[in-house]
Amino acid sequence: MAKSFNYEGLFSKNSQDTPIRVVSHAKYDFAVAYPAPETLPLDGLTEALRIQLDTKGDQMARDMAYYPQVHGLLELREFVCDKLAADRGFRVKPEQVVITSGSSEANALLIQAITNPRDTVIVEEYVYAGTLAQLRKYGANVVGTPLDDEGIIPAALEDLIKKLTAQGEKPKYLYTIPEHQNPTGSTLPEARRRQILDVAHKYGMPVLEDDCYVDLRFEGKTQPAFRTLDDSGIVMHVASFSKIISPGLRLGYFTASDEVMRRAVSFRSGGGPSQFTMYAVDGFLRSHMQEHKDTFRPMLRQKRDAMVSSLERHFGGSGATWSKPQGGCYSWLTMPKGTNLTAIQQQCFDDGVGFIAGSNFAPNNNGDHCARLCFAFESPEKNREGIALLAKLFEKHGAMKAKAAARR
Repeated sequence: MAKSFNYEGLFSKNSQDTPIRVVSHAKYDFAVAYPAPETLPLDGLTEALRIQLDTKGDQMARDMAYYPQVHGLLELREFVCDKLAADRGFRVKPEQVVITSGSSEANALLIQAITNPRDTVIVEEYVYAGTLAQLRKYGANVVGTPLDDEGIIPAALEDLIKKLTAQGEKPKYLYTIPEHQNPTGSTLPEARRRQILDVAHKYGMPVLEDDCYVDLRFEGKTQPAFRTLDDSGIVMHVASFSKIISPGLRLGYFTASDEVMRRAVSFRSGGGPSQFTMYAVDGFLRSHMQEHKDTFRPMLRQKRDAMVSSLERHFGGSGATWSKPQGGCYSWLTMPKGTNLTAIQQQCFDDGVGFIAGSNFAPNNNGDHCARLCFAFESPEKNREGIALLAKLFEKHGAMKAKAAARR
């Protein structure tokens, strides 16, 4: 057997020795970031592909014989243009849309296009851990701006910009998830979006808008996108098919000004996503999008209601608060200050309930007393049972007094 080759001294300075993680699930899994698995339209996707093959098999064969276009399948980009016009109220051309491997790739391409090491980037006080990791990977100094139940507070955002600028750290741009925010579930009202855009223009600060949860609204009124309210080019708009269909398909997209788009695409390695997947999604959503939404939205509402009612029963009187989002996948649990859920996260997982402590979403190194709970993945019954068990585990591990949990 040959002697093992030693790579010591050969790795790039930016590489990280990342352990291979095997994904595991607790009995009650509120730690995941997935929509309802029972809504995955496998039959519909299969039928859509069959129809595509029957009606345009020659074209598909030609497309499959080449690497995908760097911007993605033209037909799917045309569909995105129609969807954005109908659902979000703004118009772009197919050449202004880039199909990506999920919204994560869209965010990564845009982040690379506009971020230098040590640039200061503002995000929500609690923000999706994946994007937080991307920003840090590319060298950004990430700072969280205060939130309340309706998301970013415009006055607090401007105060933060002034403070950072005075310290010589003028913010480069704002990254935000304005609709059913991950992890808090909040939605920015239109009035606040307009105020934030005024602040953005005042300080020359672009807005990277991650709209990946907008299709998951099951009650209330969808708010206009930042991009709907401003066509100056200051808004970069990202969205996804992962939440409306399935994360495993890995399809998202973005639109931005021409100069930003060209820079972002320059960081893409190879062509666009799988032609096969793009054809399946295009065919399915053209024929079944509204029907599919009408199927999964009531399920999401039932699951949210089950989790929230169980939180009320088992955490009421403990000093805890929780969000009741009108869409998306998550409720945000806030325990009294001084509670350390980070310290007991693994213990609770081992005992049967998975959640993600708020510290994982916190650029300002706070959030130990908070937790993201995904209600979309488990059934309503498991949501109720899992929250009941979580209350017992918090008591067991000293995160909540036993007398605080209701016993009915």
